Amino acid sequence: MKSKHQVVSKEPGPLRWPLWSTFVCCLFGGGLAWYATKLTMKVAKDGLANPAGCSINDWISCDTVLASTYATLLGIPTAWWGFLFYLGLAAATPFAALTKNTGRARATTAAGFILSLGAVLFSLYKVYHLWVLKVLCPVCAGMHLLNLVIALLLVRALRLSYLGVGNFLVQYMKGLFGRAHNLNFSPQPVVFGALVISLFSLGNITFEKYNQTTQLRTAIQEALDAHFAQQPIGLKIDSSIPLWGNPDARITIVEFSDFECPHCQFTAFHLRGLLLQFREDVRLHFMNYPLDKSINGYVQRTIHPHAGLAARAGVCAKKQGDFWSYHDDLFRNQKQINRKLLIELAKKRGWDGAEFNACLDSEPTLRQVRLEIAQAGNAKLTNTPTIIINGRIVKFPKSSDFIRAVIREELRRIRANTAYHGIQPKTVTSRD
Repeated sequence: MKSKHQVVSKEPGPLRWPLWSTFVCCLFGGGLAWYATKLTMKVAKDGLANPAGCSINDWISCDTVLASTYATLLGIPTAWWGFLFYLGLAAATPFAALTKNTGRARATTAAGFILSLGAVLFSLYKVYHLWVLKVLCPVCAGMHLLNLVIALLLVRALRLSYLGVGNFLVQYMKGLFGRAHNLNFSPQPVVFGALVISLFSLGNITFEKYNQTTQLRTAIQEALDAHFAQQPIGLKIDSSIPLWGNPDARITIVEFSDFECPHCQFTAFHLRGLLLQFREDVRLHFMNYPLDKSINGYVQRTIHPHAGLAARAGVCAKKQGDFWSYHDDLFRNQKQINRKLLIELAKKRGWDGAEFNACLDSEPTLRQVRLEIAQAGNAKLTNTPTIIINGRIVKFPKSSDFIRAVIREELRRIRANTAYHGIQPKTVTSRD
């Protein structure tokens, strides 16, 4: 028998169709978030060796986003936090739809709605990042749209009008802080807060190993101080050197590389990826330094016997107007490099095979490679890869964090100098 003081709520529970629709949206969102998480990990490991299927061109590209600093939050893939959000809601909405305790169903739905508002605000923040990068990420856009749809569905599930959301939030906040409210349920902040914290804590633990293996354990500021203490090296760069980025940029990056060098392969597929975030502020030049004694007199012995031939092929590709694509294919196939492969890659692009073969052995091609080697020799460079930013050698060429820090410091110094001299910086949008 119920006590005469016990109040039986006659208020209806949440609408079920929006709850089940939210559940379906969470399944789609979880799939997109899982895919984006895997892509983020792949880019961190392999760079842009193999472009993602959702990267169509420079404007529609997942790779640009996933290779940027915006791809992680607290050292963990941003998409993974999204996956946890969808996972939590995917568990909560069926419970709210099936439980016979209408008060708990309303409280669960309301907690999900508050969480979804946070997701919408976070989506707006990420849309700003897309605007900064000047790209459209199809997978990201899909998740942002789903976040908005989920929030709208949960408004309907709570039997609210869209104009009544503001008053609901005021009453909900009163309930959270123990003040009198007119809600027909208890927000139960301790219960739902503990569940959310537990979910995201477990998600953080899951990626703890990833976080540790992808972060350089170096004091960035100390490394920056040492970097800028260097005396800049003078390098001669002309139109014969391949260029990527903004040709008028005030940050010049030179990469000395060897097509048969495994560390160079890593750098090649990571460097341009991280530079996408700064593509209007930098220009990247590729210069050859093959560890092949047949063409490089600075090395004591041949380490990579086909590197000289590959370097000449890169020069010929530059003459054909498609250096960077050919450059990527050389690194993808670095263990199979020989003359036959180089000509096959040329034919694949519609170039004349006999003409390309003749170019490999031509005197202008040999002279170009030797000129680049001489530049490295004059600068007393001995290792590949070597990355030079505005004349200073980068001591940690495999660290994306450090390279980004150097670029940001270069930009800060350029802007400070521009402001000091009262010079208006150029607005340049051209790319090579």
